[in-house]
Parts: sequence; C-alpha cells; structure tokens
Amino acid sequence: MTDIIQAQNLPASYQDLLAQLEPETNLTGGTFMSNRRLSIRGGVFRKVVNGQEVGEIDARSLKVVIAKSAPISRMYYKGTYSPGETNPPTCWATDISVQKPADEVPEESRQSPRCMDCPQNIKGSGQGDSRACRYQQRVAVLIADEDGNIKSAEPYLLSLPATSVFGDDQKKRGMMAYARHLNAHNTPLASVVTEMCFDTNSSTPKLWFKAVRPLTEEELGLAVEVQRSPDAAELVAIKVTNSKKQDEEGGGDEEEKPAALPPLFADAESEDEDEDEEETAAAVEDAPKVRKSKKKEEKPKNEDLASLLDEFDDE
Repeated sequence: MTDIIQAQNLPASYQDLLAQLEPETNLTGGTFMSNRRLSIRGGVFRKVVNGQEVGEIDARSLKVVIAKSAPISRMYYKGTYSPGETNPPTCWATDISVQKPADEVPEESRQSPRCMDCPQNIKGSGQGDSRACRYQQRVAVLIADEDGNIKSAEPYLLSLPATSVFGDDQKKRGMMAYARHLNAHNTPLASVVTEMCFDTNSSTPKLWFKAVRPLTEEELGLAVEVQRSPDAAELVAIKVTNSKKQDEEGGGDEEEKPAALPPLFADAESEDEDEDEEETAAAVEDAPKVRKSKKKEEKPKNEDLASLLDEFDDE
C-alpha cells in the first residue's frame, strides 16, 4: 500500500487502479503506437505529429502525467551534426546500467566493449569539456488540458536531454531526482500530475519537475490504460534505422522505411553539457547495481503524504 492510500482512505476502486501502476521509475513494456511527440526545441513546448509541428504551447511550464519511461540511454554520433540531417548514431547503449553497447550496434561501429572504458565517455571527448557519448531518457506523457486536467489517454513521446535527467537543488529537480523523491514518499510516478518547467537560468532547453496533485480516479484509469497497453514499450524504445522519411520519435506509415535517429541533442541546440550531468552520471555508473537500504523508522501514516502535499502548494 502506498502512503497516498494509507493517508487518504480512498475508495477501493481507486486503490485497485493504483495497485496496477508499474512500480519501477524506468519502465519498459507496455500502448499506443503513436507518432506524436513533444519537443522542447528552442525552449518552447511543441507538439509534433507525423514529423510535422502542429502547434506551440505558449507557456514556460506544462502539466503532464509521466505514464511510462525507458531506461536512461546513451548515443555517440561521429562527426558534427547539421540541422535537418537524419544520420544514425555510430554507437549507442539502450540502458546505461548494462554498461555495454546495444546488441544491434554493428561490431565495426562499437567504440568499446564496455561503456565505462570507452574513449567517447571521457570528459573532453566531445565539444569543449563534454563527453562525445551523451545521455538521454525517453518518456511517454499525457498532456493536461488548459484547466490542468487529464482527459486523453493519447501519449506523447518526450526525449529528455541529459541536463533534464540529472541535477537536483531541491526546488529544481531533474527527472532522476524527481522520481527518487516521489519514491521516497511511496508515490508512483504515474499517480500524480507533474509540472515540467523550463529552467530560465539555462542557456539551452532544460526542464525541471515537481508534483502538483494526485490524480483523480478517472485520470488514474487513463494512466493505467497507457501502461498496460501492449505497444507502449514501442513508443519509448530506441530504434536505429536508416530511412530519412521518418522522424526520430514520430513513427510512420507501415509502407515507409523507418527513419534514422537524429542526434540526441537536436532539441538542445548546443554542444555544451551541464555540470550536473557529469557529476551525477559518473555517480550513477560507478554505483553498485544493487543496494540494500536500511530499515526506516516507523512514521505516522500521514507524515510522508503531508510533506509531499506541502510541496504541491509551494510556488
């Protein structure tokens, strides 16, 4: 049982839905073969359908439900990226915890047997002090309407650059720190409305995340629907192919050849890496794969939820 259930004495129907949410923050598996994505290019939220931009969201923040996520991945592109190009990456890893290139990477393209030993993983191998092989995380989000309510189970793919994945200064949490914060409160990531805010102090598009409120029962049902759908994993999965017709995250008609992935940070419009990424990423990769946490002291049932809801009211 989560703290939300314990603290609020919610109806059994709500509890049943909450119990169906996947417990992991880096989720795999799951619905909707979608060619919809949400771009943050130029520091603006942009809706893209079938590779065509269909609208901008005139706001510095956006409320969503993060319904699904893939593991943090990495990609290396040889040479310099030019806007409009769709050349595939040279080498990539679909899950950084595995610490090796994806099985699909051709042998001649592999930069190293292990990511931790790779010359493209050395600070300074990219532009300036950055690493040539870069981090990203792909998530599926349900976008709230103008009133802040979730009305549709149609997910949009959002590809987060490393600067939006790592970093934590308590009030401005990257995706990893935010997911851990919710987990500390026994609150599933997909059970709350999340506000994604552009960091106005960053020279490149960078998001930070905070919880706004728990989902209603109807909204929770939509989140469960997305997670349980058999094609959701396809939405966030990395597929490296060769056609220029299909956008990185857009999908395409079955008769079209799938498209190559454009460079990871096309949305960021910069080769500069954030210091938080360098420090946090190194800590993630060097950490033991499994850690046993110490048993926590018993807390009153309402304590964690109360502190979390206090944050909902901040700002």
